[in-house]
Amino acid sequence: VARMSIIEESEPKMVKMAHLAIIGCHKVNGVAQVHTGLLCKSLFRDFYEMWPEKFVNITNGVNHRRWMLQANPAMSAVISKWLGTHDWGHDLGGL
Repeated sequence: VARMSIIEESEPKMVKMAHLAIIGCHKVNGVAQVHTGLLCKSLFRDFYEMWPEKFVNITNGVNHRRWMLQANPAMSAVISKWLGTHDWGHDLGGL
């Protein structure tokens, strides 16, 4: 029970915000499957054993290349000029 406490049992007393969030939420999203596995097997194993249905991995599909193209067209232009192609926006190997 102490491992799942929202209050740090030793000094100084502090609120464990991640524990509070897990207790208060409907879902814990690890985003990538590998990260969700780490949460379930090590970081928050006790919580996973109590509420396995809370732990999910859902990615929003955004990657750095598409984000860069939309968020910073000027930087995207510099990258494309330096590489000599615009293909990097669709092919990670281009970087």
